[in-house]
Amino acid sequence: MSVKLALAGRRRESEHLFSPPEGPIPWLQRMSSWFHERHVELLESAVLGTGPLGAPTLRLRLHPAAGDVALVATSGAHVSVSAETSTVGPGYHRFLCDTLRAMGDALGIVWAAERASSKGGDPTGYFHTGDAGPVDVHMLASLQEAVGWVLRMRRQGESGFALSMRFGHTFEYPGALLTPLGPRDTRWLVDVYEDPRRGIDVFPWWTPGIDARMRLNRARCRLWTDVVWRPPLLDDERHLMRDVARLLEQAWREDPSLAYPWREWQEVLGFLGVGGTLAEEVHQRASQAPAARPWATGAVRSRWRCQRAGRFASRGRSRRRTCRMEHGWPGTIGAACASSPWRTVAPTASCPPSWSAARWTWSTTASGSADGPHSAWSRASAG
Repeated sequence: MSVKLALAGRRRESEHLFSPPEGPIPWLQRMSSWFHERHVELLESAVLGTGPLGAPTLRLRLHPAAGDVALVATSGAHVSVSAETSTVGPGYHRFLCDTLRAMGDALGIVWAAERASSKGGDPTGYFHTGDAGPVDVHMLASLQEAVGWVLRMRRQGESGFALSMRFGHTFEYPGALLTPLGPRDTRWLVDVYEDPRRGIDVFPWWTPGIDARMRLNRARCRLWTDVVWRPPLLDDERHLMRDVARLLEQAWREDPSLAYPWREWQEVLGFLGVGGTLAEEVHQRASQAPAARPWATGAVRSRWRCQRAGRFASRGRSRRRTCRMEHGWPGTIGAACASSPWRTVAPTASCPPSWSAARWTWSTTASGSADGPHSAWSRASAG
């Protein structure tokens, strides 16, 4: 029972009777600009495209543990909004509802009343009533239901469960359940099923407001699911690490009493080449505990997977079964592409120390089998 928003609204009539109606795409572009102006700190991406039925759609990503917020401009100057909020928590749910109401006031959107919204509305009622009490209740009920399902599946011998993880990558990890804030063991599952409030720590944004804890947990989600643990090779990787370092610094300066991932923070600053007083403080307080580094498995094509270590960067091609791995240190390349069921189809390749940024590509023609003569690893380039 995930918590999802399914809101409907319509544009107010223009005061200028003879002005032509605004098209759906310019309308969505104004919504995107509004988010950029007011919430650029949280806005990870804003993509204008089309929905499943061809309707113009604006997809916003506001948190590393959240899916897209989809705003669809339908015919007749109507808009619909859909978003799942239970992956992040009550704080995110309240933030999104408050933000959508503010956007409606600014852009002239009249939201359908709770009784008039035939397809969902807000199951917690917060969007229409402002009563935050039921939000926590719904989030905990959703968590308890999910944990109960995982426990039942584990009793049947199943494994490899994830909660609130984005599509596109999976990870090998220790424990019974993987979350954006790290794995959880079986004892945690049992405790949370008995008392869901014991699982509040799994929500990256529990309390309302944009505060130090929210920024810390946002950075922790990035560290667990997005950061590659070696010096950045790609611009996106460098930007990601800078964002993590910024979030951790902002949170620490606001509330230094929180439990910070000192060792990981130290590594990120080292990868970025950041020094100074802050780096010295982080170094002094860095924990000696070993850090968990999950292996990432990226989906390349239907029925194909590519497994890579956390230090690899990957670039997939949509029309060819291609997986590209990049690394920037002397050592060993260990990667494989496989079809379902899992089979390793490429041996580990040794990397000479002189290759500072070698690229290996696995290519298969559309008609070739995974382990047939048409498949091969090749060294594409070397730096």
